[in-house]
Amino acid sequence: MKVIGGAGNFWLYSEKEGYDITHPAAPNSAKVYPRMTLRTQDSRVTIDPTKTALVLIDLQNYFLSPAFGRPSDSLGLQVVEWLTEQAIPACRKAGIPILWLGWGLTDEDIETMPPVIVRGFSMDTNFEGNREIPGLGTNIGPITLDDGSTVEGGTVLMRDQWNSNLYSALESLAHPDDLRVWKNRLSGFWGGTNVESVLKARGIRTLIFAGCDTDQRVAASLTDAVWNNWDCLLLSDGTATTSPKFAQEMVEFNMGGWGFLLNCKDLVEGVETLETGPSGEA
Repeated sequence: MKVIGGAGNFWLYSEKEGYDITHPAAPNSAKVYPRMTLRTQDSRVTIDPTKTALVLIDLQNYFLSPAFGRPSDSLGLQVVEWLTEQAIPACRKAGIPILWLGWGLTDEDIETMPPVIVRGFSMDTNFEGNREIPGLGTNIGPITLDDGSTVEGGTVLMRDQWNSNLYSALESLAHPDDLRVWKNRLSGFWGGTNVESVLKARGIRTLIFAGCDTDQRVAASLTDAVWNNWDCLLLSDGTATTSPKFAQEMVEFNMGGWGFLLNCKDLVEGVETLETGPSGEA
């Protein structure tokens, strides 16, 4: 085994077994259990599911609901399908915690928001087909749902509003013991949230990223996490973007330097390799 990293934070690597990122106490310590091995684009990667979290970025009504005029077969909803049918059930089976990380602003956040982010949201015109969406922190007004009922959309991406709630198809899959953290920038790991303390309190070291949208909010969170010593993996079909195709390809290409790239099927198959101990006992 080759040791990659320093004494306090290292991976183990061999050509036969690939990368072991289970984080034993020392390179020569006994193997960590439980453990499971994932096939990734470049190699096999062994993780400890108890030290791993599935991080789901911005899967909120604001970004996904067809009630905002977005297509019912949008790329975002295709991602929801992959996650609900494969990735989330696989993590539940393996005991991998799920972190729902999404926008949830306060009045103070609005006052201190960088102008470039304010401008970015004010340029979004994909709201009910052709009506310009109100800026961050302003009122959306009534929203008509597919069943004909009406809800108050609330203020844009503020906490505890209908528009900032989890997309309805995902809300029913959330568990009470799931982790939920509000973010106030494109990145949830930029330092202005408590996401890292929440994860560290659960002993998490490894993060599997998915959500909306690949080249901006997902990539921003993932790269900030990488720079802060988190081990990062990306689900290629668990993310999507409305940017040109090359934007998705750029992020996937760079995962060779940021961590590991896999898809939802790889995660499902990896769960089947779960080992609880040398003799099958926890």
